[in-house]
Amino acid sequence: MELRHLRYFVAVAEELNFTRAAQRLHMAQPPLSTQIRLLEEELQVRLLDRDKRRVHLTQAGRHFLERAQAILASVESAKGEARDAATGGIGKIALGYTASSMLSATLPAAIREFQAAHPRIALALHEMTSLDQLDAVHGHRLDLGILRHPNVPIPAGIAIEAWYQAPLMVAVPATHPLSKAPVRIADLRDEPLILYPRHSGIGLYWKVQELCSKAGFRPRMVQEARDASTIVGLVSAGVGLAIVPSGTESIRLEGVVYQRLREKSAVSALHLGYREADPNPYLGLLLKQLRRSARV
Repeated sequence: MELRHLRYFVAVAEELNFTRAAQRLHMAQPPLSTQIRLLEEELQVRLLDRDKRRVHLTQAGRHFLERAQAILASVESAKGEARDAATGGIGKIALGYTASSMLSATLPAAIREFQAAHPRIALALHEMTSLDQLDAVHGHRLDLGILRHPNVPIPAGIAIEAWYQAPLMVAVPATHPLSKAPVRIADLRDEPLILYPRHSGIGLYWKVQELCSKAGFRPRMVQEARDASTIVGLVSAGVGLAIVPSGTESIRLEGVVYQRLREKSAVSALHLGYREADPNPYLGLLLKQLRRSARV
């Protein structure tokens, strides 16, 4: 059975007249009658009762008409969606992001504005570490990642584009002397620090190491944690201090104060990671929105 057979049958069933149906289909009546007969033989049911004056739908014909109309409507809808997808009108984007990136105002606002402007493009959001995002973009499981630059070679064909500079801050117990004013990296030389794990795929680990190294010391780690809220909770518990990206200050726990770092280099860049040769036009629309949001 082909789609044309469904179109032939629907035309006859709606017109209940072979002559008018043939005119509607721009074909001769005898071939149309032959095609309907072949369709009935394939289905092994009679769809139409015919006499010299009138055509009637059988019970099977009425049921088959509903299904045939639905199938043809679905085909037309699919054709329209395919055309829309080719021009960015409808589609789906798998977007990865680090947990801390959602604490900034920039990324949530960009997503909100994109969805308002393009309601027919669905965003599937996936919280992942930077390393996992890089692997998922390379493996076509993500279309785009919001990540911190991992300390690993970037696979061929993957673009890593600097997007948003997030200032770094220090989460300090409220009773600590450093809670009173902005902090220099050197002030943390002898302080117990809570760090992101080295092997967790979170790029902030390497940034903290870099900042401390430039200040002439290695960080004195007392605890590791992957989640920003856990880190802030450990600070609240008096376990140590933590270098965290701005936005983390939205996590308000009793006994925790956030102080900015004085060094201009105390920033952690978020990057856009995507396949250079990806032809999806709706991905280009999201990239455009993200770049515009970062410039605001």
